[in-house]
Amino acid sequence: MVKFLPFLPWLLALCWTILANHYIFTLLILVGAIYQLFFIKGDEQPRSWKGITIILQLCWLMASFGTDTPLLLFGMVLQTVALHFYQTTFLVEQRKTSEIIKNYKQQTTLLDELRRQRHDLEKHVSAILHADGNSHDTEGYKQEVTSRFTALDKVLHNESNIVAGCLYAYNKQAEEIHVILDYQLHQALSGLPLTEYELIALISNILENAIEAAAEVANGKVLLSCRKQSGIFIIVCRNHTLPIEERILERMYTSKAESSKVGNHEGFGTQEIQRIVKNHQGILDFSFIKDQFTLKIKLPDVRKD
Repeated sequence: MVKFLPFLPWLLALCWTILANHYIFTLLILVGAIYQLFFIKGDEQPRSWKGITIILQLCWLMASFGTDTPLLLFGMVLQTVALHFYQTTFLVEQRKTSEIIKNYKQQTTLLDELRRQRHDLEKHVSAILHADGNSHDTEGYKQEVTSRFTALDKVLHNESNIVAGCLYAYNKQAEEIHVILDYQLHQALSGLPLTEYELIALISNILENAIEAAAEVANGKVLLSCRKQSGIFIIVCRNHTLPIEERILERMYTSKAESSKVGNHEGFGTQEIQRIVKNHQGILDFSFIKDQFTLKIKLPDVRKD
């Protein structure tokens, strides 16, 4: 019943124009209703938007009916088109806010981990200083401590706080679901010619898709590399995955992309990756061979003013 309410003004307008023999405006109302049905997603609108939209459309209808001026019904159509554009802008800003909040939490998690490691390092250094330096066990202990405390350096090396927080968060996520995530960043991702929002959106969507796919495979692995060659940034992400349907592969990284996840998903992650790459005159290529999916992105080092 609630989902039907946004179409109530259209139904009333349709009935009135038919009874009043305004068939041209009947067609106009029909087009407006179809436009709202297919292009405006009611589930993504705030409740206040829905209520105000219905009230305003009823006002247009009452004004048209009261003055016997069907031309006023154009107001309903124009309002619907305007709502579509407002909704698009709203969803973009909502995603940006979500990414900012998510990255803040990632940076906080990284900071907590650094504090914990610093606290533990003092104890390990004290233990090593008071141990027998010639003992084989002491040497093995030193190597174990070194490997643990240098692992984080792969994430932090030359990266900004924002990118380091993001990389660390996905590294922890991969560990929790027993996926091996390997960073081979010969060139810092922070150096990519993207805004902070685009940079985090690109990294997050790439790693999220790769880790989720690799988690479905026993001993799944993900490799993320970045290098720079002749003024071109080359980002490669390779991951294990289950077989992917041909239909999904053909639409991948397009506006009609579908998710390979279970359930009704529209593949917004791959669409966002494609949008960012296209916006910076980059090249995106991907391949699926046996049980490995490879995504390759080339971005020219061109900074926008």
